[in-house]
Amino acid sequence: MLSPFWMRLSIFSIAISFFIHLFFGFYLDFSVDEAHYALYGLHLDWSYFDHPPLVGWVQALPIYLQFSVGFIRLLIPELLWLFSLLVTMSLTRLILDTFFYFSGDIHFKSAPIWSALCVVSSPLIHVLAVGLLPDTLLMLIVPMMMWLTVKLHLQISQRYPRDTLLWIGLGLVLGLAALTKYTSLFFALAIPICLMIWHGVKMFKRPGFWISILIAALLTSPIIFWNMEHEWISFTYQFNHGTGGEWKFKRLPIFLLNQIVCFGILGLLGITWTYRRHLNTPTPLLLFFIIPFCIFLYFSGGGSSLPHWTTPAWIALTPIAGIGLANAWGMGKKFWIRLFLIIQLSICLLGFSLLLSGGIPQVAMQDPLGKKNPIADLYGWSDAGEKMLSLAKINQIEHLVVQNWTLGSRLAWYAKPLPVHVLDERTDQFDLWFGDLPIGSNALLLNWSQMSFVPPVGDTGFQSCEKIDTMVVHHFGRDISQFDFLLCKDWQGSFSSQRNDFDFGVQTSPTLNPSIEPIAEPIISESEVKTIK
Repeated sequence: MLSPFWMRLSIFSIAISFFIHLFFGFYLDFSVDEAHYALYGLHLDWSYFDHPPLVGWVQALPIYLQFSVGFIRLLIPELLWLFSLLVTMSLTRLILDTFFYFSGDIHFKSAPIWSALCVVSSPLIHVLAVGLLPDTLLMLIVPMMMWLTVKLHLQISQRYPRDTLLWIGLGLVLGLAALTKYTSLFFALAIPICLMIWHGVKMFKRPGFWISILIAALLTSPIIFWNMEHEWISFTYQFNHGTGGEWKFKRLPIFLLNQIVCFGILGLLGITWTYRRHLNTPTPLLLFFIIPFCIFLYFSGGGSSLPHWTTPAWIALTPIAGIGLANAWGMGKKFWIRLFLIIQLSICLLGFSLLLSGGIPQVAMQDPLGKKNPIADLYGWSDAGEKMLSLAKINQIEHLVVQNWTLGSRLAWYAKPLPVHVLDERTDQFDLWFGDLPIGSNALLLNWSQMSFVPPVGDTGFQSCEKIDTMVVHHFGRDISQFDFLLCKDWQGSFSSQRNDFDFGVQTSPTLNPSIEPIAEPIISESEVKTIK
């Protein structure tokens, strides 16, 4: 059992994490993905181009009530993180009581705390606790899946016929998972496999199983109907996005290294000790980690798997890891546990420090406008949105334009209600919300120093673009990025953007924007922009 000191440290780590999340929730502007999903809540629909609708639905009420960014973060992602901790701790206790006859042993009483520490000491999980992504919802939904699976196993084992409520609950949870993210299917596959391992195919003869499937299908129906009306664009996009590009084996170790940096090794250490001590009774539950993790690992070979996608899988691992860590600690195997816990908590604190300071000072000095500083991405967007609204009013402009959706999401949020058009040839959610930019229109274009820039001027662009204002983002006495505002006149038609994304990678960066991938493009000088007319 943990000593009073370590017990107090555990409780302090959870409490201080909550207040750090609270601080950054009010301190930082929306990241790319957060703003995009907040726009879901602003433009309610049955589904969306790139994701199912739940991540937008849960924000609809606070957005309608015009809550600030900080309060939206407090009410949704931070509370989801806290509830996922509580459910994970409850699941750990349930697994102990269900599968271990010696669960009352003093060595195992601290297992729920160790499960919580695995979560608190994982750096990337803190990102999802501040910024709402679909994976933030799955952090709570996946342990609920596991909890219901274990409870159903108990009911079936005891031949207790009144398990209908559990099956109904499972159907609701599965439906919510489908409404959250398409990849939730990878986690759901573990449920029937676990029950089949424990009880064979007779599980499929239980009426409750089919009731849960029916409920899940009914909850999923909005996604199906929306896609039917939109020529299945969401499914087509996800299929192409999931398959990625050319598959390369060398990407696998990079992905695995990123996973270790983002989630730490404490959970793997706990699993190792669990099986070293032959505490392997709940082995089928590891499928909630193994199935999705292996699929995402395979996707990484095609370059289409991002580090945060595996977050719910790591959450699923923590209950069994917590049991192993509790047993190892009670047996006196404390050195490596203490070492990795301290390392991981230190990485978390370092990440928070970099977020607060706006990046590594030395890098910022060498690169004042943020090309090599991913954390600059989180500052200045609210002011830039206000500036665009002011300039649009002064110049009597009704349309805003950007050359990449990652700029568009923040601009559409902070400069609402003006429509934002993305000047590229791909179809995306902005086309569904705002349509095409009318031929002959004038527009304000936002350029950001952290992205390369090619003015959209020519036969398939605007007749002219002229910079009319600039805003430098200052943070702690340093210039970390710059926004340029261009007045573009007489839109001619489709312009194929020559920039596809940021020119930095963030797979190991502790920012609130884990979906950005690297790209590098030639940059046009400021003087050239001024002369284009």
